[in-house]
Formats: sequence, C-alpha cells, structure tokens
Amino acid sequence: MNLNKKARLLKRLGAALAAAAFAVSGGAEEAAEPAEDDLIEEIIVTANKRSQSVQDVAGSLSVLGADALGEQGIKDMYDIQLAVPSLHFGPQLGGQKITIRSISSFNRQPGVAVSLDGIYQSRSSTAHLYQLDLERIEVLRGPQGTLYGRNSNGGAVNFISAAPTREPEGMVRVGYAQYDETSIQAVYSGPIGDRVAFRISADRIDRGEGWVENLVPGAKDLMRGESGNVRLKLAAEPTETFSVDLMYVRSTIKGPHEHLSWVTFDPALAVAGGTPQLVTAAKTFEPFKTHVNPKNDSDREFELVGLTLEWDMGWATLKSITAQQDFDDFVEADRDLTDVPLFDIWDESIIDTFTQEINLLGSTDRLDWVLGAFYLQEEWDRHIVFNNALPVFGFPVPSQFVFTQPVMDTDSLSWFLDATWEVTDRARVSAGVRRTEDEIDEYHYNRGVLPLFNVTIPFCDKAEKLDWGATTIRVVGQYDVSNDGNVYVSYTEGYKAGGVAPVECNVPYQPETVDAYEVGYKATFGRSTTLTAAAFYYDYSDFQVSQIIGISPVTRNAGDAEVRGLEVELSSTLSENWMVSGAVALLDTEYGDFINLDGLQAELGFQNNKGNPLNNAPETSINLGIAYTTPVEWGGRLTLRADAAYRSRTYFREFKNKLDSQGAYTVINLNANWESEEGTWATRLFARNATDEDYILYLLGSSGVGARYGSWGPARQVGLEVTRRFGAR
Repeated sequence: MNLNKKARLLKRLGAALAAAAFAVSGGAEEAAEPAEDDLIEEIIVTANKRSQSVQDVAGSLSVLGADALGEQGIKDMYDIQLAVPSLHFGPQLGGQKITIRSISSFNRQPGVAVSLDGIYQSRSSTAHLYQLDLERIEVLRGPQGTLYGRNSNGGAVNFISAAPTREPEGMVRVGYAQYDETSIQAVYSGPIGDRVAFRISADRIDRGEGWVENLVPGAKDLMRGESGNVRLKLAAEPTETFSVDLMYVRSTIKGPHEHLSWVTFDPALAVAGGTPQLVTAAKTFEPFKTHVNPKNDSDREFELVGLTLEWDMGWATLKSITAQQDFDDFVEADRDLTDVPLFDIWDESIIDTFTQEINLLGSTDRLDWVLGAFYLQEEWDRHIVFNNALPVFGFPVPSQFVFTQPVMDTDSLSWFLDATWEVTDRARVSAGVRRTEDEIDEYHYNRGVLPLFNVTIPFCDKAEKLDWGATTIRVVGQYDVSNDGNVYVSYTEGYKAGGVAPVECNVPYQPETVDAYEVGYKATFGRSTTLTAAAFYYDYSDFQVSQIIGISPVTRNAGDAEVRGLEVELSSTLSENWMVSGAVALLDTEYGDFINLDGLQAELGFQNNKGNPLNNAPETSINLGIAYTTPVEWGGRLTLRADAAYRSRTYFREFKNKLDSQGAYTVINLNANWESEEGTWATRLFARNATDEDYILYLLGSSGVGARYGSWGPARQVGLEVTRRFGAR
C-alpha cells in the first residue's frame, strides 16, 4: 500500500472516530486534597501521551503551571526561555527559532516540536500565536522521535490550554505598560446542559510605541502593533465512555513585530561589488535602535479547528485528534536598516495543514502501552521579492530578485508503538519504535528583474519529488531507589526531515538524526522539595546548515557534532512564606569535521570548524527564582517574586568568532502579586528586564554587504495588571 493510500485510510479512520484529544488537552491536575504536611502538589502531565506524575516521567521535563505562568507573567517564548534550562529562543524574522540543547529549527522547519492540546505545528512561524488561557506548558528536552516523530530531535514544547468547566467561572484582566501598551483578556467557562461545557477566551494587545527606536525622521518605531486571540472550546460527554472536544482558534497580529539592527559593518569585506551607498547612509549600532524606512509591516492570520473523540472501550481507550490549520503570513520590511531605500523585502506565505493522529491506549497490572498513527498533509505557497531601489551589486539600474515557490507539498505518515512494563514493584522498562515516511513535492522559480527595461533573467526553474523514511527507537530503564526517588537511563533517537531551500538552485538537503544517551535522577525530599538531574550525550549526524560555496549560500548536510551536558532543577517550599526555585545547565558542544567559508573572514579561506561550539548553545545557563508571600493589613496576601536568568557567551555562527556572539548577560524580572482574601481580585505590578539589559537573541552574517545583523531581546518594561475573577474557584 503506497503512502497516499495509507494516508487516505488514516483520514477515513480519523473522520469516523472524530478527533482531537480530551486527555491531551487536560490541565495540570492537582492531587486530591494533599495532606496538611504535604507542601508539594502532584502535577499530572501527558508528555508521554498518557497521564503520569511529572516525577514518574523517565526523561527531562519542565512544567510551568497556570499559577507560575500568572505570577511570573510568562506570556511567550521570550519569557519561557528564561524559565527552562537548556532552552534558547531567537526571533528569526517572523519565525520562532526554539533551540533545546543546541538543536533548533532550520529553513522554517522546527527542530523542536510544538503543539497546542496535542495538535502539531508543522512550521516554526505559528509557534507563538495562541499562548492564551493556558493550564500549563510542558517542555521535554531530548529527542522525541518515537512519540512525537519528525522534527522533534531537539525536544517538544506542549501548550495545554485550560479546559471547559462544569461550574460557571471566568475572569477579566486589564493592563497597561510602558510603550503605550494596553491589554485586555477575558475568559468565561460553564455548562450547557448536563453533558456539555464550553470555554471561551479572548485577548487583545495594542502597543502604540515600539521598544526598538526607529531613527528615521517621521517613521514609526518597531516591535509595536496589535494582536488578538480567540479560542472557543466545547467539551461533550454523550455517554459515560465517550467524549468529544471541539476547539476553534483564531489569532491575528499586525504591525512591525520583528526587527534587525546593525551589529558590525566593514565594507571592505563585501563581495559581489558590495553596496557603496551603505558607507555614507545613516546607520546605528546602539541597542534597541535602528533605521528603517516606512515600508515595514506585517499581517498574520492563523486559524485552527480541532476535533477530538475519546472512547473508553474497557480493555483500551481509542483517541483521535484531527485538525485543520490555515496560516497567512505577510511581511514587508526594510532590510538595509539605513535611511536610504536600498533593500526592501516582500514575503508572503500561505500554509494549509491537515493533521490526523489516532492513539490506542491500554494498560494491565504490569503493562502500559500506546499504539498510534500520525498523518500530516501540508501545502505551502511562498513568494519573496527583494526590491533594490538603487543600483547595487553591479547592476547599473534598480533591480529585483524574485523567489517563487508555489508548490511545497508535504505528506508525512508514521506509525508508532510505545510500552512500559513494570518488571517489579520498583523497576520499569520502556521501549518504543516509530516508522516515518515523508513525501515532498516541490517547485520553485527564481529570477532577476530589471523593471526599467522590463527584463527578466531566470536563474532557477526546478522541480523536486522527494521520498525519505526513518525508523526511530526509544529504550528506557527506570528504578525507584526509594518511595520518593527514582533513577533512569535512556537511549532515544530523533529525526528531522530534509527539504529544499526556496532561494537556492541546489540539490535538496537530507534529513538529520540524533542518537541520545541520558542518565537521570528525580526525587522529592521532606514533601517540600523536588530535585531533578540529568546527564546526557548526543551523537548529532548530518546536521543541516547554510554554507558558503564560492560566494553563494548553499543549504546542505555538513557533518557530525557532539553534545554533552548536565542539568539540575530544584524547587523548594522553605516555609509558609518562602519559596525558591532554580536550575543550572552546563553544555559542552562541538562540531566534527565541518569545512566552511566565512564570507566575513574570506582572507582565512575555507576553515575546518572542528571543535568549535554549536550555535545557540551557551556553556552555562542559570535560572533562579525567589518568592515571598505574606498576609497584608488591608486584606488578602502579597507575593513578591524575583527571577534571574544568566546565560554565558552564546555563538550564533560556527566560526567561534566573538563578533558572531553575544557575551554573557543576566536578565532580571520582578513581580509583585496581590490577591484578595476570596481570590476575586488580583493585581500584578511587574518590571520585565528590570535592569534594561541589552542582549542579542539572533544574529546573521551578510557577506554581500560585509555586515552582521542582530535581533535584541526585549527592553525594560514596567506595567500593571488588574484581574477580576468570578464563579467557582
């Protein structure tokens, strides 16, 4: 049976079942009424596609629950990266470059799988558009090639939204912050009859000023604009053994919500004639400042419909998750970052994605297992225009480079089995296997245009039909060393699909793989402290990279790399008033034989980067949080919280040149949370990046103009939120 026939069969199965998961979308549940001396509440997660205590998961997993998200003001990946060890985030011109243990996205294909209530996000561009009214966030570190499949060789980030309730409840939150930012969020949840409940959440943020100042007279600042999200969830239980969840999500974002700034510039390094106009044009290297002409905007719309059926058949539970996602992404921007109109970009993508997952979950006295299938069908239509308004790169007149990729169709089908056998009351063995088959049908047409003469110069007209497949496995041994502690050892494999770079005319790049070994320890102490530790080693093969061959970028598989690391996380309730949490991550990464030409150091010729550190992988990451809670005279309780995150030097390119890196930095966030006695009123006074630390999260080099450009992390922002809750608590 070929891939298309298998996919059609899986589609029909999914339609017959219905699809998109109640168990997956369930919240981080609390253990029923913990004893008075128990200060730690048990957190239930679904990281392994079945409900488990977070302390029982045999792997590296961080969980941010609803309370932590609210008290720390964690709203997006900018904040999440400062709360999770070994996670780095970089805003990559509209994409979300999420990196875990040095493995990240490439060519807009994620290396870290992102999902909302079990619905997989195929492109990194959509990973930030629906982070609203969350129950928890689960961050799995390490390859997830068995349970999550393609493009999860770095790990997975699962956003779990709050579920509908059987009792009416809701809240309204309004806020105001620096940069003329106003926000409003509203949630209402309740029953519709005896067997149906709903939840509707909505928010809107308007930022009238940007935290990246635009120095071009009369032009508007960057990192401003408006965004809105709406999520509707319906949960029905037609019978005691059958449940249905329906979810609708719509997200919009408009305005210049991305930026680049100059980091270095040396016109003597420019190739292909360079751009002499840049030498005299106004530019700045100051943090949080840039020059961009008025054509700088974005318009993004994301829509998702998900359906889940779950049927308890007694001997097993059958679950189906079906989703249709549509994403329209339009960006126009000034890419020369000067007051001269040299390089403007116009980039439009239309992505339609259908996914279907079917899980059959069962358990006996000694065996828990899940048998599953996953299908993804994606159609991506992308058009990019580089508009050079002045003569550049040797052309005597204005020019355009037009890259058209009207066909980028992906069909991916996988089957997996994962099981855990309880060998003794203390010892468990888990094993899993997944088979993935990918088919890609691609066509792109690239050309140069001289508009004044109506001349078109084709330089690439190419179609590709590609087939890849991979079998990935997972083997884990776990042993309870005490009633409150366990150790585990694991071997897991990860797989990321290959692809075609739309702006090139080269052979496709192949998949990359990771073999990961990990030893870990998890424990609770005195019912007030949790500790997790993990040591790991990766054999990273055929990693995907953009290289310079001659003076042209070429996307290819460069070679091998190694990653070694140690992570320790600690959370402790010291007393009724004091709580501390912290994490330390140590990474030792190095490329194997990897020969590449740095256009910004062309005089060195082709360099072998063996032994150099991997990109986006600081050697040392430290997170520390301290919270103090006390009753106050005017009623209610006040929680003062300080969170600090330290990152050592981070390289963004492979040549171990300090000019390609961000030096060590520390970000401090401060929060003061007050809640009334009944919990109906709450306020949060916050200072995000309280010390106004300037640090770069993303950097790229351009040998064409002899420059480096970077994106800054958020500047300091002080603000206030007021929340009114009502209904069940």
